[in-house]
Amino acid sequence: MKLFSQSVPVVILAAGLATGVALNIRAAGQSYPPQSAPPPGYPAGDPYPAPYGDLRGLVDRAQSDLRAAADLEHENDKQRERYRNAQGHLSSFDRHLVKGHFDKGELDKALGEFKGILDHNVLQASSRDALMHDMDELRAARDRHY
Repeated sequence: MKLFSQSVPVVILAAGLATGVALNIRAAGQSYPPQSAPPPGYPAGDPYPAPYGDLRGLVDRAQSDLRAAADLEHENDKQRERYRNAQGHLSSFDRHLVKGHFDKGELDKALGEFKGILDHNVLQASSRDALMHDMDELRAARDRHY
């Protein structure tokens, strides 16, 4: 009897594990939660709406470069504020892109903040180069009206 009472929990755990593995194998070919069809005009599987996918990648890289430069910053409130403002405008611009709208005004504000950072903040050469490259690419995207 003692052996039986000890093996019951083991059998239950083994059955639960086998059921979980079977369900996992069955669901491997399915995405969870189930994904709906992409909006009309957008190919399936794209992480971003098709017209702005590359531009959103550029915005993401620019925000990463801003964060990296800000992490090297000293305790100067005005300089940190420039980073926050630039990231805020880029974030707002990206929010509009998700909705399919190219907000040139918000991009112009972000570019103005980039210029302020490059003109007034103390930067390492690598950070300055990365931010200048991001600013040039964002300007080119603005000029193309992406």
